[in-house]
Amino acid sequence: METIREIISFSHDGFGHMWYPFSAGLEEHNTTISTESYLEIRDLLNLIRSMFATNNHHPEIISEQNEKMSRKRLLGDITRTLCEIRFRTDKYEYILQRCFIEQYSTEARLQRVGSSITYQGQNVIQMLSKINKPIIVDDSDMYVNNSLIFKPLDNYSREGMVALSNHWARMIGLVDSRMELNFEGRWSTKGDFDSFGSKRHSSRNRVPSPLRLLTNLAQAVMKKRTYGLISPIFSPFNVGTLTEFEAIAIMDLVHNVCKEERLQFIVGINAKPDTNSMIDAIETPRFSVYET
Repeated sequence: METIREIISFSHDGFGHMWYPFSAGLEEHNTTISTESYLEIRDLLNLIRSMFATNNHHPEIISEQNEKMSRKRLLGDITRTLCEIRFRTDKYEYILQRCFIEQYSTEARLQRVGSSITYQGQNVIQMLSKINKPIIVDDSDMYVNNSLIFKPLDNYSREGMVALSNHWARMIGLVDSRMELNFEGRWSTKGDFDSFGSKRHSSRNRVPSPLRLLTNLAQAVMKKRTYGLISPIFSPFNVGTLTEFEAIAIMDLVHNVCKEERLQFIVGINAKPDTNSMIDAIETPRFSVYET
């Protein structure tokens, strides 16, 4: 069983709210990708999840027998997305390419870099089923407070993740928020979300995005310390309620922790250009570029 250790790069020619072509080379430890809206971040993470999924490959939907889908494809009244991801496992380096029509994968190709070995179609799906994949954090209401990266194995790991999260929160000024974690891996907050002196009420039913980012980072650190290795992690971060200074402080902390702990932690944010330049974020095209 191979495990993905690093995502090197990815590209796509348009998907959902990210209808524009986009490509990015990722850093070894921490990369920040900034989009114009938070919906674009969600679409990006969904696309990456789909690239490694093994239950969404249905080339038959464009076969001659499927007349309705074939007709839509011929007339062009259908969304088609090409995506490529280059990644490295503990054994080899690969280039994965897939074509999607709506949510279905219709074509797949996996090339082992530096060799003549190439897999096509269903053979790609079989290969992906033998690879431990990146961790894509889902912040939908159903999963938002759950530990999707690493659930506590015992009281030591639970207390360790709580201690890390609260320590980092104090470091960046979230002084009146205390995070808690139960043995089922569900996070909650106690007290107000005091962001650099600005009071914001925090419901225990939904941990605010800045705190969720810290809990995701704590899970990644504890998993790496427990097992010695960890797959790349993609995490969303909604900075809409933060000032430029607050967003920069949090992302600077994430960068330093990832470098020290040797994690590949990719964060998708919806930040302004001034913030992006300060944290060296990869910025997706803005809508204004396409206006005439």
